[in-house]
This record gives sequence, C-alpha cells and structure tokens, in this order.
Amino acid sequence: MRQPARIIAVTSGEPGGIGPEIVAKLFGRYRPRHSVALVIGSPQLFEPWRRRFRFAPPLVESIDEARECAASSSKNRPRVFLLDTGVRATYPIGANSEGGGLHAGTAIQAACELAKNRSVAAIVTPPASKKSLNLAHFDFPGHTEMLAHYLMAPDCQMMMVRGGLRVVPFTRHVPLARVAGEMKPNRLATCIRVTAQALKTDFKISRPRIAVAGLNPHAGEDGVIGTEDRDVIAPALELLRAEGIDASGPHPADAMFQSAPEAVKGKARYHAYVAMYHDQGLVPFKMLAQRRGVNVTVGLPIPRTSVDHGTAYDIAGKGIAEAESLLEAYTLAESFVAKKRKR
Repeated sequence: MRQPARIIAVTSGEPGGIGPEIVAKLFGRYRPRHSVALVIGSPQLFEPWRRRFRFAPPLVESIDEARECAASSSKNRPRVFLLDTGVRATYPIGANSEGGGLHAGTAIQAACELAKNRSVAAIVTPPASKKSLNLAHFDFPGHTEMLAHYLMAPDCQMMMVRGGLRVVPFTRHVPLARVAGEMKPNRLATCIRVTAQALKTDFKISRPRIAVAGLNPHAGEDGVIGTEDRDVIAPALELLRAEGIDASGPHPADAMFQSAPEAVKGKARYHAYVAMYHDQGLVPFKMLAQRRGVNVTVGLPIPRTSVDHGTAYDIAGKGIAEAESLLEAYTLAESFVAKKRKR
C-alpha cells in the first residue's frame, strides 16, 4: 500500500522583499515528487505573481483538507496547496514594515504550531526581515531564535550547507563587540554536541569530524593575541574529546577554511566547521555556495531548511529574483524527511 506523501510547510517570507515572489516562482514550475508543499500565507501576497509564474495552488482552510486532496486517486492531484493565515496587513515594497513582519511572523508561527502537532514533517522558509519582525512584535534576532522558542528547542543551531560543506556559527546575530563576552565553554560544548549529533542523524555520518575555529588571529598565539582561544575554546574541546567527539582546534580561521572548497565536493577532512561568529563562517561559505546554499536549523524536533540569502529589497517586486536556493532548501528538507521515514 502506497504511503501518503509527507507534508512540508513553506512560509511566505518577507512580502516587502522577495519572499512570496520566489515561492511563487518555484512552485509555479516545480511539482514535488516525494512530498506535498503547504504554502502558508495570505493569498494577497501571491496575487502579483499568479499569472506571471502560473502559481495557482488550491486554497485550503486546514491541513486536513490539503491532506485529503493530496491523497485522492486523481492522477493530477495537487502537490502544492495554499493555507491562508488570515493576515490582511498592508506593506511597502522594498522596505521593512510592521505589516510585512506580521505576514512573515504569523506564517512562521503557524508552521511551528503544525510542527508541534506533527501535522507537517518539515519547515522551509524564504527570507524574512528581522527589523520587520521586530516592528510586528516578534522580538527575536532571527529565524533560528524564533524556531527555538516556538518549538521549545533552546539548544538548536544554525548550519549552513552546500554539498559536503557545513558551517556552524557559534554566535549568530550578535554584534561583533559582544562576541567575546558571549563565549562560554559550556555553551560552545553544547553547540558542538548538537552539531555532531545532527551529522550522525540527519546526514548519516557515523564518525563525524569537526574543525573549530579560534576567535582571534592565529587562534590567539597561546594568549599573545587574546586569551579566549586558550581559556574558553581549548578547554571545551578537551571536554568533548573526552566524550568521544572528534572536534579539533582551535584552528586559525584563515587556515581552517582552506579546505572548504574540497568540502563542497565531500572530499575534505572535516564534515563540519564551527566558526566563532557570523561573518567568520558565512563569508567563506557564501563565496563557495554561490547562492545555492541552504540554512539548516539542527537540533529541532523536525527538519527546518531555509535560503542562504536575505530579503533583497533592491530587486523586490521586479520578478527577477532567483529561486535556486529555495529549491535547494526544499529538496534537502525532502531528503531529511525520507531518511526519517526509513528510520
């Protein structure tokens, strides 16, 4: 007997940017083979793109209705549905706004509620604006922190993925001046534990090897150029190695990422790289990913993937945004769901 297709929630993203545009562009031409996509957002967000991208999914009032339609015996049964959030707020194109944040934040919140009820198997998110979310009183530094809150997973981590290259920033959306103060051995150890577990369960790597960057140039030169590498990072790694986790470092970041090009092809020594702050890890990652990277939140109850780019306000509303990163995010979520189903 054929198993019913698993449902993957796709949020609408920032409507003042390219969120709804790339969703419409992708699912106007792409029919999922191994899942059903439940797009969550107000129909008004997609109206500008309905004819241009031939995006006209059936509008459903509940996930049960989508599941029933997807399970029909019709050969041409829909594989993409639209679930209305009920939000009707206005928003400008190309700028942050309370209305844009209300649309984006409500869709994320709805996706998390469906995930908690185990009604969806994964969540995929287009870009959202942190400023707009804050204006709409979703007071989180970013998507990862929202998901951690709504899905009650405080230890989840952001992992950037392109092929075999996986980069985890230990501190995420933190001002650079505060990074050193955020570094605590127990928090760093938790980050690396979650990363190691995700490599085993989600990526099927039985014995993951993780490289950890130092904070300071040359990894501090044994305290000559800052003491965080010696006093914070090194003790955390010693503790993890005693637990059986293969985590090496602290490495000078410039030398550590020299093997990143080979990692994209799955040929590098390390299965993941942990950076100490956002740009230390994401600059080399985005240079190599070339807009085809995926942001994966590891340590959640269900898989969550996202694009590796922002809201692109400068091209919003023009219909020229690329949907390749969203496609990569969706197909990676499908692969995670398939692996969980096999388990």
